[in-house]
Amino acid sequence: MDILDETGEPTGRIAWKSEAHRDGLWHRCFHCWILDPNGPWLLIQRRAYIKDTWPGYLDVTAAGHLAAGETPLDGLREVEEELGLRVEPDRLVPLGTRRIEQEIPAGRDREFHEIFLLFDSTPPSELRLQTEEVDAVLRIRLEDAPKLYEQESIPAEEWRFGERFPTRVSLADFVPNEDGYLSWVALKAHALLDETPGL
Repeated sequence: MDILDETGEPTGRIAWKSEAHRDGLWHRCFHCWILDPNGPWLLIQRRAYIKDTWPGYLDVTAAGHLAAGETPLDGLREVEEELGLRVEPDRLVPLGTRRIEQEIPAGRDREFHEIFLLFDSTPPSELRLQTEEVDAVLRIRLEDAPKLYEQESIPAEEWRFGERFPTRVSLADFVPNEDGYLSWVALKAHALLDETPGL
């Protein structure tokens, strides 16, 4: 991966992902949140239980590290790999860049997340999940996402092997963050829905 400085500028250095995590080196990731306007529903993934970091936790719909020389849109491959959904780049709506650093079992993770929103109505039952990465896909109502910061849990639908399982989720089920990431994404998505009639 390309190694960045603390402002997000390339340093000219490259390193393996394991090295970047071990030594706390800044690097870039791709994040794609999928919103089904027919709810509206926000889709989230349950990370595979065999993952090294945050196994079984809830996370962004599709995400991945960017390899050396890649641009943020190159990360679009993650949507197809993890969910089986082929998407053209012009369908992505950029939401901005997020800077995070947190302790992980392998060391310290320092990342710049290039965040995108995708409007897509593909039923969860039709997604082809990459079992090495994704255990299940859940969907929550968009208006419920900010409520996770105010109450113990919200209703959700968990889709696994094409079947629907009603459940409830709490903030503790998500990969930990201290910046209200999910609420921020929900507010951005609401604004875009209001600006884009007919979706």
